[in-house]
Amino acid sequence: MQQTALKSAPVTAWAKRLEMGKDIFLLMVGMAKLVLNPSDISPIFKGRTFREHRSFQLALQSLKADPETAELIRTRYLAPAPYDLDVLMQLPEDTLGRVYAEHMRRNKLDVVFYPPLEDKQDDDISYMRKRARQTHDIHHVLLDFPAIDVGEMMISAFYLAQNRIPLSALLLGTGFFRVTFKEPDRMDEFVEAIIKGWTTGKQMPRKVLGVKWEEYFDRPLHEVRAEMGLPT
Repeated sequence: MQQTALKSAPVTAWAKRLEMGKDIFLLMVGMAKLVLNPSDISPIFKGRTFREHRSFQLALQSLKADPETAELIRTRYLAPAPYDLDVLMQLPEDTLGRVYAEHMRRNKLDVVFYPPLEDKQDDDISYMRKRARQTHDIHHVLLDFPAIDVGEMMISAFYLAQNRIPLSALLLGTGFFRVTFKEPDRMDEFVEAIIKGWTTGKQMPRKVLGVKWEEYFDRPLHEVRAEMGLPT
C-alpha cells in the first residue's frame, strides 16, 4: 500500500506540471491574439485560473489583507443582477450611478461584456474574478480613466499596484509589446498612463475591489471620490 502511494506521488506532480504547462500555453496564445486584435479580449479568458501558481496566491493574500475585501470574499457579495442602465439614468446628474450609465452608453459598452467563465469552482479566486468583472467600468468612472487603450493600461497598473493582480501584469506586458511594434510613437503616452495608474493605486487608501459600489450609486461622484481618498 505504502509503495503504491509513493509511486503515485511523482505521477500526480508530473500531471500537475503538464496541466500548468498547457494552461500557460493557452494563455500565451490568448495574449498573442490580443496583440493582433486589442478590441477582443475574450481569448485571454480561455485559460484556467492558475490557482496553484504563486502569483495568484500572492494576489489573494493581498486581497484578504484588506478587511473590507476580506469580508466581501467571505460573504461572496455580488450585485444580484446586471445593472439596469435605464434605472441608473433616472438618478440625479453627477451621481456615481448616473455617470456610470452615461459612461456605458457613450462608449457603447455592454453591462454583461465578458464571456462566461469556464471556471465552475466556487472558491475565493473565482469569486474575485466575478466581482472584478461586475465592477470594472465603475472603477473607470471613479478613477476617471478613459475606456480606451491608454485607460486600460492605467487601470491595469492601478489593479497591480493595489492587489498584485496577475492578469493586470500580463495585460501591461501585452500593451508594451503592441505599442513597441505597432505604435512606437505612442510609447511616452503609454508609459505616462501606466505611471499614473500605478501611482493612483499606491496612494488610494481604500481597495476598489472591497467596496460595495452599488450602495454609492445615488451619491454625488465628487463626494464618493473624496471619501475614497481621490482628487476631486
